[in-house]
Amino acid sequence: MQSIPKQIFEYIELGLTYEMVKKNRSVYGPNEISSTKKLGLFRMLFGVVTEPMILLLISISIVYLLLGDRGEALLLLCSVVGIIGITFYQEKKTETAISALRSLASPRTNVIRDGKIIRIEGKDVVFDDLIILNEGDRIPADAKLLSDRMFACDESLLTGESIPVNKDIGQMVFCGALVVGGEGVCRVMAVGNHTEIGKIGRKIADETVGRTLLEIEVTKLVRNLFFVAASLCIILALYFGIVKSLWLQGLLAGLTLAIGLMPEELPLVMTIFFALGAYRLSTKNVLVRRSSIIETLGAATVLCSDKTGTITKNKMKVGKITSKENTENLEETNQISIHSKMILQIAYFASKHPSFDPMDIAITDCMNEFHQNGNLSLVSKLDFPLTPEHLSMIRVIEEDGNYVCYAKGSPEAIFELCQLNLSDLDHWTKKTDELAKAGYRVLAVAKSTSILKEIPEDRKSVSYELYGLLSFVDPIREIVPSAVKTAYDSGIRVIMITGDYPETAKNIAKQIGLKNSDLVYTGKELSLLKDHELKKVLNECNVFSRVNPEDKWKLVRFLKADGEIVAMTGDGVNDAPALRTANIGVAMGERGTDVAREAADIVLLDDSFSSILESVRIGRQIFDNLKKALGYLIGVHIPIVGITFLPILFDWPMIVLSAIHIVFMEMVIDPTCTIVFEKEEAESDLMKRKPRDASEPLLDNELFINSLIQGFFSLLSVVSAYWITQLYLKGNSPDQVVSTATFVTLVFSNLFLILANRSLHESMWSRMRIKNSMIQYVFIGTIAVLLLSIYLPGMNSLFRFEPLNFLQFLVAILVAFIGVLFYDMTKVSVSRWIRKD
Repeated sequence: MQSIPKQIFEYIELGLTYEMVKKNRSVYGPNEISSTKKLGLFRMLFGVVTEPMILLLISISIVYLLLGDRGEALLLLCSVVGIIGITFYQEKKTETAISALRSLASPRTNVIRDGKIIRIEGKDVVFDDLIILNEGDRIPADAKLLSDRMFACDESLLTGESIPVNKDIGQMVFCGALVVGGEGVCRVMAVGNHTEIGKIGRKIADETVGRTLLEIEVTKLVRNLFFVAASLCIILALYFGIVKSLWLQGLLAGLTLAIGLMPEELPLVMTIFFALGAYRLSTKNVLVRRSSIIETLGAATVLCSDKTGTITKNKMKVGKITSKENTENLEETNQISIHSKMILQIAYFASKHPSFDPMDIAITDCMNEFHQNGNLSLVSKLDFPLTPEHLSMIRVIEEDGNYVCYAKGSPEAIFELCQLNLSDLDHWTKKTDELAKAGYRVLAVAKSTSILKEIPEDRKSVSYELYGLLSFVDPIREIVPSAVKTAYDSGIRVIMITGDYPETAKNIAKQIGLKNSDLVYTGKELSLLKDHELKKVLNECNVFSRVNPEDKWKLVRFLKADGEIVAMTGDGVNDAPALRTANIGVAMGERGTDVAREAADIVLLDDSFSSILESVRIGRQIFDNLKKALGYLIGVHIPIVGITFLPILFDWPMIVLSAIHIVFMEMVIDPTCTIVFEKEEAESDLMKRKPRDASEPLLDNELFINSLIQGFFSLLSVVSAYWITQLYLKGNSPDQVVSTATFVTLVFSNLFLILANRSLHESMWSRMRIKNSMIQYVFIGTIAVLLLSIYLPGMNSLFRFEPLNFLQFLVAILVAFIGVLFYDMTKVSVSRWIRKD
């Protein structure tokens, strides 16, 4: 049996017996956080497989199997398996977040059972247990304090408040909080899912992760194109069957047309864009846990940020030292006066070492910063601790056989100890009020006026002299003000949501440049508002203080309901529900908890606020480049479909494209060209634009009309090359020269359209000033493969090509260039006309 500390001896007989433990565990459940119902494996699999995108890929695989191309079918089926695997991973993210909460809620702890003090896992704590908490312990369950000795805990993970909270007998202490001072005996009042942290966990589990705007839109676009392709295939098959009685040829023609129409490149395009975008962000200390979320971040209209650990560093720092004569701002100087050094040393000797208290740590850090080394050989002979009745800490230090009292504490308590006259009291009270209104936490420091021969029996039996004030601040991150300005320039509203005091929140808001920083609403005030009143407040207020997790979650939901695209940053357990609910959850990596990181979509590894804006920039760039890629893909499919369909419909002398030619076009050129658009530099005004409207489609009117125009000119070039070669350049060459020359025109039209699509609003000539290293590789690689397929024996027979002479090859390239040139000349005018309307 362990030795029993004197102060908890009276509670030994009040502990549970093992029979009571067993009963309480069966009635109230284990001290573990569990998620809600889970989807079964087959149900989850069915939900994934019935997605339109998956059905499309499976359908195309079947088409390739029917055509005998098992290699392409296998490749597409592998991509289906990969997408299913990624979706399964996303479904498991919720359980991972809950696991992180479990680990936080299950530290080891001391409990009293059967008259003994034993140490157990936090998960084994049951309702009504008596637990003993000491400095440095993590609290394993929600409990009521029965006995305390200067008990204080850090609840920042739950409340966002960076200052330790002093607890009195009868008050609640919460699971996940850290004991930073004193010790206490507590009665467990809630375990597992019934704790405050457990309620957060359940909220995370219940909050479904919706698909991004782009994922929804692309799914809809693919589904519509799928129905168009299927309809045209049926029409073509019926035409051949009914009109010409060629049912088999009609079926084959329909399948070939299907391959040309089906946009199987689109999932590949998104995969490449998001994968490379995620990699680019990783080089800037941003970890993207769900790559498709990057585009949504680019569309963000509101950025809701926690204060502690996100806007500020969540590390107390001595900001100012105030003596009677002057105040020194430590952030503006590398040297401090002798008197300020004296104030700092007094505060150091009045503090415990080592200590979990952030103010004690800040004092030690400040001593080191200004090369003030405390004499660790000086041992405290007696401590008069901080109590609710005496808000001061006094340590009696032995120096050369005598004793000196060093004191620090709340200004009011120290002023009373020093017995200030009315004039001095008025002076120091004004100083304290000024610092408090500026957002500082203020401590006063004092020292006994004379050397003591004996250790005093009472803190008030000594005469003290007030030396000055220490002002503490949780400093803002240096980059935040410029990041906030960038956000405003980009049309993004910034809202600060914090658990701190209103005055502190207001001061921080002013420092970082938030609009309407004087208007602050507290969580209590929010709870009194009706829904329509809250909506009005949200339109005006950018600072919310003293809020709890439920308030944060509610604010994010109201913003989303109002049509905003919400990005929420945070680092604590209390931020997890809001991170999960927001369109984009952004967690801090350095100081963030596992819970916050697992609930978020994006993790900032360096906790830099500016990294959020870099993510916005890349998100916007991805959307811009996706539009260029989509316009290009639609444009190049028009000549593919046209030159497949027209010769069959009008009985032209030569059939140009077969399935293997379309495979060549789509599996070599299209994915490679997509890489070019992903690499394209952002437009100059990218971060000066307002966020795009959530209802704005990826394929808008401007892009659709531009795609049709470029497709028409490209088709015109291909048809022209067909008839020019057939009528004038074929000569005595085999018939396959016509299809080969037509295919060369199609390939080069493809390549030239890349240049024309680098910008939707600028000519390809002006865009050439901006370098894109991938263009030359795409041109060289594509032309090399084309030449090999035409002139290399064996390959030309595989593709049914006939070698072209110099004139035939040159004319094919020239016709392709002229068609794209006409499109580029009309593109800018058409865009202006559409935007004007």
